Amino acid sequence: MDPDQLIDLTRRAVKLARDKTTDLAPSEYSVAADTYTSTQRLAQDTAMLMASPQLVGYASELPRPGTYCTKTVMGRSILLTRSADDALRAFDNVCLHRQSRIADGCGAARRLACPYHAWTYDLDGNLMGVPGKEGFPETRSGPAKLTELPAAECAGFLWVSLDRNGALDIPAFLGPLADEVESWGIGRWAPLGEKVLDCPINWKLAIDTFAENYHFATVHKNTFATIARSNCTVFDSFGPHHRLVFPLNGILDLENIPEEQWDPLQNMVVIYALFPNIVLSCTIANGELFRVYPADVAGRSITVHQNSTPLDLSDESTAAGAAAVFDYAHGTVRDEDYALVAGLQANLESGVRENLVFGRNEPGLQHRHQTWSEAI
Repeated sequence: MDPDQLIDLTRRAVKLARDKTTDLAPSEYSVAADTYTSTQRLAQDTAMLMASPQLVGYASELPRPGTYCTKTVMGRSILLTRSADDALRAFDNVCLHRQSRIADGCGAARRLACPYHAWTYDLDGNLMGVPGKEGFPETRSGPAKLTELPAAECAGFLWVSLDRNGALDIPAFLGPLADEVESWGIGRWAPLGEKVLDCPINWKLAIDTFAENYHFATVHKNTFATIARSNCTVFDSFGPHHRLVFPLNGILDLENIPEEQWDPLQNMVVIYALFPNIVLSCTIANGELFRVYPADVAGRSITVHQNSTPLDLSDESTAAGAAAVFDYAHGTVRDEDYALVAGLQANLESGVRENLVFGRNEPGLQHRHQTWSEAI
């Protein structure tokens, strides 16, 4: 992030903390309860996500030519490769024979063999080998290739389109946030793996938990609230995306330090809400990625949680410490945020109240729901 911009954000955060307030929306905002429960809205949401660029992982998950990784996106298995020419490619992870998955996880290989009947493919998706080839004369009569999907690398992350005939222009999609997110470098830090939450909550309700820190003093009083202020947020929107700055508890100490000596990143957590279903949580030590997807019913969602670190994981104790931080963050989301809103989802499904209200002090929530509504 530009140093002058960081100082400006820090000034804003210090003022809000000093005044014991937060950035405010012009008015309250009402959302219908069936936004989270309606089968029709689920279908609209699913179509919206299917038509949107999908951030699926860190560029560091494909660190060099000859590597691959797999992702599940909207229930669809995707194979990503970095081929010999360093090009990023994406394919449906579906064998041309009996539709088995060809690969799982991440690794390095010149060729990938389907675990069912050992049909092999190169990292450009070309079918290279068929055991018992005399049984498949039509398949072998011409070039055969996995179904390729549009793929791009931007801002340190891997992106795909789920429409094989679609196009990706991620710099245009992200606008001014493309360079800003890139400047953090988190997409090129060492990845720490994936953790999956399959929860009885609507996908938007899951994302709502990341859109304000008003709840920190109650839901996270023994965890995140010991680190960051509650109900104190710097908010800025960028088209369908937005950025939240959560000041840490010691930020008012900066009032006694000359600005030229400030270290802004020691005093804030920065949250990026990327349309439609991505949350990035950035600090100097962690780059968390949350990919949140609708499931088969409105009251269920899948969250894929990843983390990256700038630390050197070749040291065993450093790697163990980074893993422990990831476990702590994941457990807090699972056991505090998601556990609480599971009860909220049940209330929504009961139909006892028609609406929810988002306060002026929850501009991130308002912005998320406004952009979703406009998109569908």
